[in-house]
Amino acid sequence: MFPRSWLGQCRALLCLPLSLAAAWLGPASLGQADRQAERPPEPTIQSIEVRHMGPRAVSDDLVRANIRVKAGDPYSKLNIDDDVRNLYATGYFFNIRVTQAITPEGDGVALVYFVQARPTLSDIRYDGNDRFSTRKVSKKVLSKVGQPLDEAQLFRDAQEIQKTYEKSGYLKTRVRHVLNIDENAGRGTVTFEIEESPKQRIHRVQFPGHAEFKERKLRKVVKTRRRWAFSWLTGSGRLKEEVIEEDRERLNDFYRNEGYIDFELQDIDVREIDPKRLEVDFVIEEGRPYQVGSLTFEGNQLFSTNDILSGLRRREGTRSLTGLNLTPGETFKPREHTRDIELIEDFYGARGYIDVQFPSTLEAVRIPNTADNTIDLAYRITEGTQSYIEKIEIKGNTKTKDRVIRRELAVAPGEIFNTVRVKISTNRLYQLQYFSKVDARPEDTEVPTRRNLVIGVEEQNTGNFSIGAGFSSVDNLVGFVEMSQGNFDIGNPPYFTGGGQKLRLRAQVGTRRQDYLITFIEPWFLNQRLALEVDLYHRDFQFLSSLYDETRTGARIGLTKSLGDLFRYGEFFRAGIAYTIESVKLDFNDADLLAPVFREEGPGHGSSIVTGRPRVSPELAQEEGRRLVSKVTGSLVFDTRNSAILANRGQRIELIGEVAGGVFGGDTDFYRLEMRGAQYFPGFDEGHIIEILGRIGVSEAYGDSPRVPLFDRFFLGGLYTLRGFRYRDVGPVDENNEPIGGSTYWFGSVEYSIPVIERVRFAAFYDIGMVYYDPYSFDLRTPSKHAYNDSWGIGIRLNLPIGPLRLDYAFPLTAEDYNDRGSGRFQFGVGYHREF
Repeated sequence: MFPRSWLGQCRALLCLPLSLAAAWLGPASLGQADRQAERPPEPTIQSIEVRHMGPRAVSDDLVRANIRVKAGDPYSKLNIDDDVRNLYATGYFFNIRVTQAITPEGDGVALVYFVQARPTLSDIRYDGNDRFSTRKVSKKVLSKVGQPLDEAQLFRDAQEIQKTYEKSGYLKTRVRHVLNIDENAGRGTVTFEIEESPKQRIHRVQFPGHAEFKERKLRKVVKTRRRWAFSWLTGSGRLKEEVIEEDRERLNDFYRNEGYIDFELQDIDVREIDPKRLEVDFVIEEGRPYQVGSLTFEGNQLFSTNDILSGLRRREGTRSLTGLNLTPGETFKPREHTRDIELIEDFYGARGYIDVQFPSTLEAVRIPNTADNTIDLAYRITEGTQSYIEKIEIKGNTKTKDRVIRRELAVAPGEIFNTVRVKISTNRLYQLQYFSKVDARPEDTEVPTRRNLVIGVEEQNTGNFSIGAGFSSVDNLVGFVEMSQGNFDIGNPPYFTGGGQKLRLRAQVGTRRQDYLITFIEPWFLNQRLALEVDLYHRDFQFLSSLYDETRTGARIGLTKSLGDLFRYGEFFRAGIAYTIESVKLDFNDADLLAPVFREEGPGHGSSIVTGRPRVSPELAQEEGRRLVSKVTGSLVFDTRNSAILANRGQRIELIGEVAGGVFGGDTDFYRLEMRGAQYFPGFDEGHIIEILGRIGVSEAYGDSPRVPLFDRFFLGGLYTLRGFRYRDVGPVDENNEPIGGSTYWFGSVEYSIPVIERVRFAAFYDIGMVYYDPYSFDLRTPSKHAYNDSWGIGIRLNLPIGPLRLDYAFPLTAEDYNDRGSGRFQFGVGYHREF
């Protein structure tokens, strides 16, 4: 608190202006000329003194340096107020007062600046926080003990604490800060007083006024959701102001893109059902849907309207369509209207008329007719002149070489300035993942019809180092370390970056497998859009069987090419050919070669081992040893999926042909033919996905090889095929019921998945398939009891920051006697979809 003497001085100070007025202005009854003649001189500031309240924190010189008024200056209250503001702006002071008094001689004013330095924050306390621990609440406070007290920051801290409560559903909680300042000691404490309220949850979300769309559909549009069993995981059921405002825009966008241009969200009404439950009403007025009335083009002199409409190209999946999205009679949708504007821009841009741009030279006019609920559309075009590319300049690439960028461009100097191909070029550059930003813009030259194309890029990090661990039902526990460079240059030591090549080094060690891999990729082999890939690897598998381990050491060199430049729809095709040479070794575990046979010695005498029978059959034993495999593999892939991670439309078909031995050498002679397919459809509701998989394959030995080697035969069972069975347990077995694989197989699967909550999907599936011993043998019945094995199950798909994970639990339906059906089997792996 301030001394009472100061308060007295302040009260006396209120009389100072009146005293000064009486002393210097003179009697009010005198005339103007007389008053001017008799007015005493203006009062001046005779002295300025600085006094410190509490501990001195700054020097007098610093205070005076920020004071504008000086001794001898005329008295000015405005200048003194400016001084106070300037001193506060330095951030050194907590409190400032200025007193002023008439000097004893009566010839001026004496000023005293009282300054109090910002006290040190000595303690932070919390009162009333029963719901959250002090530790959690304190994490929201930026003010620190030992720092100068900042009241503005303390206010912000109180607001952050309150937001923490509100996000958890305690909407009526109030937080304020209370200061206790010891002026003499220059210290202060703050207490955050928290008045907690009951937790409020959203019990119901409704849409009064809806008619055309069911509330179930509208609830999927907004993010404000009612509380349910998994709200603890999703965070739903809480009222959040920012989400409410976003929902306003979501509803507007939804209705207007369904043609309801007059839609109005009249109110968002939040009501308390009781102290703990809320009801949220989005009060809407839908209006009526609008259709497109007339459609006209104006200003198009170079191209007729029919030429424009027939020249517009758009893609829907694998279909290529012509014309606009919105035609007379169609429901008017702003999103489709925007796409039509882009189509018209692309029509002119593909022909070099790059100045036709919305909204400057391409006006899209909407003329509503409320009487019949139609909208007439008029496109007013200023066509301009055709432009050609003078030269291409690349800027911003400090690491990536120019040629790496230029080879991705779909345009060249001297050509028509085709903006569609420029967009293709920028998309290609983004897909390289070398750049965080790619900008392509035209630049004027001295010749009006010639433009420079300037490509500006911002480079990003392309190297990656990762280390971690994982688990799957096939590999069990594994640890890995990986280093990769996506913009590698083998000819640029010592940095080895900037050449557009790719290098990957990976080591994976686990309880049941070991993998070591080096991969090098040159995406433009021989300066063609032809990818060269070289792999060097060593793999040791201990999970294939309890009887043996499989080791593969080898090299692979392959070429892959997209066929997009060769024929229509070629962009969906990819062809590849590869040569592999590897050493494959099957090593049987000595301890497992014999299975003990026990003989009973009689009552009370227990049993004894009399002999052992082979656990490894003669058929399996002949597979032991090391073989050199030399083979060529060709593949053709047709892929129209709309997503490689979570597709809901499209298909992927892969044809594989492989030949080993013969003219290629090696110890094994066989060939393999295989076809794999996957089709994806939208399900019965939004977000639902139907996945259908199918595979079929055959392999056969030739030449000196009596049979396809064990390590290249077909097996089914496990996470990626028949999920109700152990890995590789479906198919032919030897006399000891040990899987030995087959030469022919087929497999099919149907899976239906639905979104449960954000990042979580639920799936139900059915798998069926069979493996046959002989090539081209699709017997209806096998030597065992069944023509096929099948299983069904349910699963969870999780989209985690580390990547998608899948957890399945499957039950065998039809199985051989040697396969234990049990009560079901867990399968755990990565990815939304199964590997191809």
